[in-house]
Amino acid sequence: MNLFANEMCKIHLAASCATDDGATPLFIAAQNGHCSVVSLLLTHGARVSTPRLDSATPLWIAAQMNHSDVCKMLLLAGHHVDALRKNGATPLFKAAHKGYIDVVHELLKFKPNLGILPNGESALHAACLFGHLPVVKMLMRAGADPKIVNADGYLPIQLAKNANHGQVVHYLNQWQVYVR
Repeated sequence: MNLFANEMCKIHLAASCATDDGATPLFIAAQNGHCSVVSLLLTHGARVSTPRLDSATPLWIAAQMNHSDVCKMLLLAGHHVDALRKNGATPLFKAAHKGYIDVVHELLKFKPNLGILPNGESALHAACLFGHLPVVKMLMRAGADPKIVNADGYLPIQLAKNANHGQVVHYLNQWQVYVR
């Protein structure tokens, strides 16, 4: 077997193996933001959305780690934008929670769920709770509903107010007045 074919076989085998916790090479490359490795693995047959044992997927971990370019690659390769983790959180929820505007921007291109998730929250609730005004603005422009209540009965604006995020409260008040 020639050297090139041998290396291609190694890459193909590596694309489908996993660690004890179920992390595939694609998952690990996504977690660490290695775009070139993600591309190589996808080209050689890595399954785009294979979850780890805790149900975190490559897209979910890339969103959590603020790797917007990796998120874009995975989405273009067919990863489901609303892949849920066992706790009911999506990649968009995690990116909004962390305030990762570039990741949120990439995810919104693929029309994710902006409503209440199985975890009882929405991405807008997460962004408001942690005071991420640029993310709040982006989610609102994408169609997030500021009048939706979470599982505890709170509006996004109430979470922002309770957490003393005055700029978010001010923005949502202005937006709500504008839509009336």
